[in-house]
Amino acid sequence: MSLQLGIPLFIGAVLLQSTILPRMRLLGGQPDLVLLVVFAWAMLDREQEGVVWAFVGGFLLDIFSGVPLGVSALALVPVTLVVSLAEPKVFRESVLPPLLLTAVGAAGYHLLVLLLLRFYAGFPIEWESALLFVTLPSILLDVLLILPVLRLLVKPYDRLHPRVLGLR
Repeated sequence: MSLQLGIPLFIGAVLLQSTILPRMRLLGGQPDLVLLVVFAWAMLDREQEGVVWAFVGGFLLDIFSGVPLGVSALALVPVTLVVSLAEPKVFRESVLPPLLLTAVGAAGYHLLVLLLLRFYAGFPIEWESALLFVTLPSILLDVLLILPVLRLLVKPYDRLHPRVLGLR
């Protein structure tokens, strides 16, 4: 992803996620826009740019959201790495892999954030309520939104990464 696209995209996602979406919670959860953009890019990409953007997006999210610096970035990078290991072609041919990988990745992200908040930042965590009333609704919203986000990012991705046709 070019800087001209990535920086404004992530700043916009971070600002929406940290200012407007907390006021529009659904069942206690909210969509993780930065996670969705990073996962979508990682699903489309063959060069693991998504991992770099996971760090950038996580760092920006930490700055704007009030979470201790490093928590979002440390949680987002490893789950994005797992997402980026899948074959990009799979995500263009079927709807099931993006949905499943988003569910697993978002669950991993939320669990890592909770663990980092508890053991790195020392915040007390009420595990049952955090998992049932924040994590599960957020995962559901992320799964519902990954396909539209993928669709929005396919054209910019294809423009930035033209396929080279060669003889085999």
